[in-house]
Amino acid sequence: MKTYEEVADKAGLKGLTRSRFLVYMSRRWGDLQDEAIKCQVGYASEWAERFLSGIEYNCSDNVGQSVLKDIDK
Repeated sequence: MKTYEEVADKAGLKGLTRSRFLVYMSRRWGDLQDEAIKCQVGYASEWAERFLSGIEYNCSDNVGQSVLKDIDK
C-alpha cells in the first residue's frame, strides 16, 4: 500500500471515521513521500486501527489532539 486511502480501505474504515482518518493523516503527515513510507512500514495501518477502535484521541500527542479537535468542530 502506498496511500492513506488504500490503508483506510484495507482496514475497513467507512463514512465519517474514514474521512476523519484521511484528514488527520494528511494534516499530520501529508507529504507524498512521507505518506508512502508511513504506508509501507505499517505506521498508517496502526493509525487506521486506532480510528477503527475509537482510541485516536488517547493515542495522539498534543499536536495530534489539536488536529482532531479541529477536525471534529
